[in-house]
Amino acid sequence: AELARLAARARAVLDGLQRPGRRGCRGRRLLLHSLGDRMSGWGMGSMLHELVVSFSSAVRLNRTLVLPTDDQWWYAPPGCDRPGFGCYFERVSDCAEEDSKDVMDARTLSEVPLQHHRPEALYVPEEFRRCGLLWWRSQLLHYLWRPRAHVRREAEA
Repeated sequence: AELARLAARARAVLDGLQRPGRRGCRGRRLLLHSLGDRMSGWGMGSMLHELVVSFSSAVRLNRTLVLPTDDQWWYAPPGCDRPGFGCYFERVSDCAEEDSKDVMDARTLSEVPLQHHRPEALYVPEEFRRCGLLWWRSQLLHYLWRPRAHVRREAEA
């Protein structure tokens, strides 16, 4: 019961950053994370790990995580109705990089790519610290891993 309450609280914190509504995005502080291009060839696990670390950094910096509008994630086929990650998953945020002039590139942060010896790479918000790093990262991944309806239908077929 306690973990369920904390998970709901984590979701509310993440919603506060990621879902301000389109009007709330204007001028917002953003953290831009690129999943790479068609030539990167990273594995799915590596890409999701980096995305989750960037998301944790966004929370630490009180920024909204966004993916590039022209995301070229190599798992998404050309011609999909939404580019990149959005081809298969729900939008990461209500916001887009065009909504703000205050856009920080996640690649400039010391924890992305992950450097285990840096304390900021192991960030867990104070109110969730007793749950641990694995719990926190799983909350972030759960928030991001929301397959679109067509993907859910295919998976259930």
